[in-house]
Amino acid sequence: MGTSLPDTFASRIAAQKEKTADNAIGNVTGSNSVNVFLGLGLPWALASCYWSWKVMKKKKMNSVPSKLKFAFYLNRDCHLQLELVI
Repeated sequence: MGTSLPDTFASRIAAQKEKTADNAIGNVTGSNSVNVFLGLGLPWALASCYWSWKVMKKKKMNSVPSKLKFAFYLNRDCHLQLELVI
């Protein structure tokens, strides 16, 4: 609700001021994409860093587990592909 409400008003104004609602649809699609990827990606990245640090400290490991590396690279590649599309 916090980030979606201003986007709703911006889309409404864009839809009212133009013949076609192209800008309104683009605004809705773009803002929701950013909200989802930042809303899920940022907490996931912070939590994975925290938990990997906690595991490494407890087990005295020197490297991040391979599953965490795979998940990080997968998330990064998805973000890069999204940026290329947008």
